[in-house]
Amino acid sequence: METIFYLLITVLVIGFLTFIHEFGHFFFARLFKVPVLEFAIGMGPKIYSWTGKQGTKYALRAFPIGGFVQMEGEEGTSENPMAYNNLNPWKKIVVTAAGPIVNIVFAIIVMFALVICSPNLGSTTIGVFEDDAISNQKLMEWDEIVQVGDVKVHTGEELVYEIMMQGYEAIDIVVIRNGERLVIEDVVFNTVEEQGAVLAVVDFRLFALSVLDDVTFFDYLYQAFYRSINMVKMVYDSLWGMITGRFGMDAMSGPIGIVETVGQVAKVSIGSLVNLIVMISMNLGIFNLLPIPALDGGRIVFHLIDGIAGRKVIKKEIEDNITAITMILLLGFMLLISIKDVINLF
Repeated sequence: METIFYLLITVLVIGFLTFIHEFGHFFFARLFKVPVLEFAIGMGPKIYSWTGKQGTKYALRAFPIGGFVQMEGEEGTSENPMAYNNLNPWKKIVVTAAGPIVNIVFAIIVMFALVICSPNLGSTTIGVFEDDAISNQKLMEWDEIVQVGDVKVHTGEELVYEIMMQGYEAIDIVVIRNGERLVIEDVVFNTVEEQGAVLAVVDFRLFALSVLDDVTFFDYLYQAFYRSINMVKMVYDSLWGMITGRFGMDAMSGPIGIVETVGQVAKVSIGSLVNLIVMISMNLGIFNLLPIPALDGGRIVFHLIDGIAGRKVIKKEIEDNITAITMILLLGFMLLISIKDVINLF
């Protein structure tokens, strides 16, 4: 029963994030007066559909993964001067980029709401070391950490993340100690292996910002901004880790793995679940902007080439074939990840 409940939550979350993504495409298509043939949430057979006043068919499909906005002239060509294929390349870029950008903007807005509702904002100042700490051989209580390795940190979340990611080996940490900026070289942390990747264990707790000073509205804006930037970095770090092999297959999750993660996080707190939703939305937005032909980012690249050249450079048939082949590869990869998720359940 519990699994069904978490499955329902996952379906609603993915469905909503897909809806706002597709609505971004839909809104700008309508803004440029492009006829929209269908707005669908989910894939596969239709469960329910209706036709709007302007001729758009709205559909809910059987498999709650993905969705699409089908515009006239998007597949093939149309003689209609307002069809997608007759838009200038720059308007095509706006329509195509709107979906992932809506996901990113949504993530930032919800992140700000989370920060506003947070009872304690984390500073970057060390409060107390854990009993088994080893970083206190070089770091001290009341050290304000401003840089981990080559990365400047602005919030407690950034600080913890950077140490976890970089501290699997000795790292240099820049601190403000008694008003003086110091570079503390070769700081060592304990490590743990999770899902095939070695991560550092942060062995101290940070002061809440409210302990150090009065918290102002600017502090909320500051925290929300840098947490959002850090979330973008986390997505790219994850992608880069997969490419370089630091993160193996165990670190990747498909729909089944997401259901399991939602279940685990929902047991912790509503705030943790909302934070996961923010991460999924940010992932969805950034992943779709990657320059891969089957994704929005790949289509943007094709449109960008046409816009710079002032003409259609790559034939539509070739572009469609490249997109189709890439889509098959992506679906095959998703199938492998899903099989791995199923195996991990047993």
